[in-house]
Amino acid sequence: MSGWVKVPEVHDEPGGLSGAFVLARPRAGVVGETRRVAHVFPLPADRPGVLVAYCGFEGRPGELDVLDGPAGMPCERCLVVAARRAGANTIPYPRHD
Repeated sequence: MSGWVKVPEVHDEPGGLSGAFVLARPRAGVVGETRRVAHVFPLPADRPGVLVAYCGFEGRPGELDVLDGPAGMPCERCLVVAARRAGANTIPYPRHD
């Protein structure tokens, strides 16, 4: 169906957020500016030469800017998966009293 985008598989295995991970976003020019969000990539990578974020986004050497810490717009799917892996069973929503 034209106009639909395939959503990548979400990598949400149980086991906690105890392993190493890196925060990175695509470099300028690799994707459009609105898609340059910060992703969470577990380490070590399962596939040599490719990092696969919790949301399913794939980054290759030279395509990513590694971040020193949280910066820029985060990938919401990566945040949800990271929160679940860290033990949050539900994602809180703001109260509107």
